[in-house]
Amino acid sequence: MTKERKFVIGDIHSHYDEMMELFEKVNFDFDDDTLISLGDLVDRGPKPIEVIETLMKIKKFIHILGNHDEWCYQYLVNKDQPAEWISQGGESTLKAYLNNQAYQESHISFFEKARLYYIDEANRLFVHGGFNHRIPFNLQLDNKELLTWDRSLVLTAMEYEQYDQTFSEFSEIFVGHTPTQFIKESIPKKFGNLWMLDTGVYISGLLSILDVESKEFKHLYLASIDCQIFSEI
Repeated sequence: MTKERKFVIGDIHSHYDEMMELFEKVNFDFDDDTLISLGDLVDRGPKPIEVIETLMKIKKFIHILGNHDEWCYQYLVNKDQPAEWISQGGESTLKAYLNNQAYQESHISFFEKARLYYIDEANRLFVHGGFNHRIPFNLQLDNKELLTWDRSLVLTAMEYEQYDQTFSEFSEIFVGHTPTQFIKESIPKKFGNLWMLDTGVYISGLLSILDVESKEFKHLYLASIDCQIFSEI
């Protein structure tokens, strides 16, 4: 019997072809494997509808809401088109739905199933942006703006790394939202017990998927560093 695997994927941003190539690289099983998306499925890239239609076929799919997902959802429900959304990659998503209106209703239902966070059985937290580490997490569960937009948690993790500190509430934390290019990296990065999984597909073409248990990751880059394993310290 094949052991179920659990993967977490960084911000896809409508890059369907790259996502499918990663699925092929890890031999992803749509029936048995679990996929946790850290959000921002849409915008910036060319194929938002294809991305969502494919993810809807995964039986064990966990979607963490990203800020771009929220913009898309508000458009589908209320036809909101804020300038901030359009200027940050929303134009491609808007055009896709205008040309494929038959998908809108089912995609509204898809976005309504998204979670603001997910905590698994090993007390690992998956969230798009971050949270305020100074107060208990259970006091922030409904703070959509914080959980989808925060970048301060990443900065704190980088500071903690210098002093061998970790976030005590969770065994591990996985975030998207902040591209690793902001710290001049192109692969998933670990600071303390926090993982940055957004490798900036819309900036560099690099999309990453990581096995939650083994920490083996694959992304679209040079074959020599296509697959690496981070050893736990």
